[in-house]
Amino acid sequence: MLVQLVMGFLAALTFGAIFRVPAGQRLRCGMVGGLGWTAFLALEGRLGEVGAVFFAATAVAVSSELLARRQHQPVIVFLTPGIIPLVPGSKAYLTMLSFVQKDYTQGVVLLVTTLFLAGAIAAGIIITSSVFRNLSRTKLSGR
Repeated sequence: MLVQLVMGFLAALTFGAIFRVPAGQRLRCGMVGGLGWTAFLALEGRLGEVGAVFFAATAVAVSSELLARRQHQPVIVFLTPGIIPLVPGSKAYLTMLSFVQKDYTQGVVLLVTTLFLAGAIAAGIIITSSVFRNLSRTKLSGR
């Protein structure tokens, strides 16, 4: 599990450099990515792959929102590199490979799984962003 945590951290850290995140924020990007990947690994056995990705994406989004406020940075600085370890790139590759090899049944199964995983990531981010936006509006209006 520790090796997996480090790999999630390194993936997010590396993509932080690729996306030209300010140098002082890259370690935080790595921590966000490591947190997301650890959450996925911890929850996958209990919730299945899609449920674990949803909650891991939510954890990444929440930590990105909190770090952005604390570090006075845009949320995207932490969110984009932090979500990278959860992106189902290998599933998308296997989907295309199945179709190229004319294994259409497996291709459709993988396609649906990939779409559900991508949707889970999007849902985790959108729900978190909406909650934080509403909390900010409520705080600003004095309610």
